[in-house]
Amino acid sequence: MRILKFSGDNYALGYQLGLESKNYFNHHICESLHYKKLLPYLESEWLKNTAAQIQHLLPSIYNELQGLADGCERDFWEVLLWNCRGDLSPTGPEGCSSIGVKFKQSALLAHNEDGDPDLRDGCFILNAELNNGTQFVSFVYPGSIPGHTMGMNNHGIAYTVNNIRLTEKQIGIPRMITARTLLEADSVENFIDLLEKHDRVGGFHYNVADRFNLTPISIEAPFQGVSALAADTVTVHANHLIHDKFVNIDQIITKSSFCRQKQLQKLSLLNSKSLNEQVCINILKDTASELPIYRMSPDDPDQENTLATVIFTLQKEAIQMVVYDTIIGEKILLTV
Repeated sequence: MRILKFSGDNYALGYQLGLESKNYFNHHICESLHYKKLLPYLESEWLKNTAAQIQHLLPSIYNELQGLADGCERDFWEVLLWNCRGDLSPTGPEGCSSIGVKFKQSALLAHNEDGDPDLRDGCFILNAELNNGTQFVSFVYPGSIPGHTMGMNNHGIAYTVNNIRLTEKQIGIPRMITARTLLEADSVENFIDLLEKHDRVGGFHYNVADRFNLTPISIEAPFQGVSALAADTVTVHANHLIHDKFVNIDQIITKSSFCRQKQLQKLSLLNSKSLNEQVCINILKDTASELPIYRMSPDDPDQENTLATVIFTLQKEAIQMVVYDTIIGEKILLTV
C-alpha cells in the first residue's frame, strides 16, 4: 500500500489528494452506480446550504475540498457531493468492524477497513504535516478527504470509524467533514466536544483513545446526539447503532452488520483473558460466521471487502500504527 507524505496548508493538501485521485475519480467513481445515485442532489438547495455551512464554520476544510476538486480537475460541487455520499445514500459500500482493548499501561484499537473493492488500488496511507503544526496519519479513499476511516495524530489521539446507515438526514456538517476535523483533536474530551459543537448530518461510530487516559471509548454519533461509553476491558462494534441511548433511531442494519456484531461479541468474550494484538488480528480475520468479519467474497451482500486491517497501540510515550494490506500481506509501521 502506498504512503503519501505531505507538508503544507489545507488547499495544497487537498490539491495533492486530488492529483492522487484524478484517475479514479474520473474513470471509476463518476461511472459508478453509487455516484450516479447522488446526482439528483448535485444542484439541490441541500448541497448549497451544506457548502455554505462548511465555508462559514470550517473554512480550512472548505479550502481542502476546493483543492481536492482542482487536483481532480472536477467541479467543486461534484467533489463535495461525493464527500456527502454516506449522508445522502445510506446503502453505499462502507461497513467496517472495530475492537478496543484496555490494558493497565496501554490501549489497543483494532479495525477492518471495509469498502468498495473497485477502489482498492486507489487507496493509500496519508502522512501529513499541516502548517498549524498538526501531523496526522490516515487511510484515504480516492476522491475523499481524510479522517473518516482510521487515523492518529501527534497530539496523542487515535481513532477508527464505522459507517452508520441512518434513514434520515438534516442540514448541517456532513459526517466526512466532521470526521476530518477529528484528525486534529488533541484529547478524547476535545474529540467529543468537536462532535457536539456543530449540527451534523448522517452518523458514524468511533472507537477512540488517547495517550493520556489509555481507555478506548465507543462513541456513537448520529446527528441526533452523541453517546460515549468507556471500555471496562473490551468494546466491539460493527457499523450499526447499539447503545441504549439510540435504540429508537431509524437505521438500516444489514445482515452482514448483524452477523459481524454478533461474532465480534462472541469472540471477544471467548478470548477476554488473552486479548492482545495477535488475538485481535485473528478475530478480525475470522470467517466462521455465515457472513464473516473478514470480507473477501466477490458477492458480498453489501458490496464490500476488507481493504486493510489496522492495529493502533497507544502508550504514554507514543502511538504505533500497523497497517496490513489484505491482498499482498504487506505490513506498514508508523509512529507519532
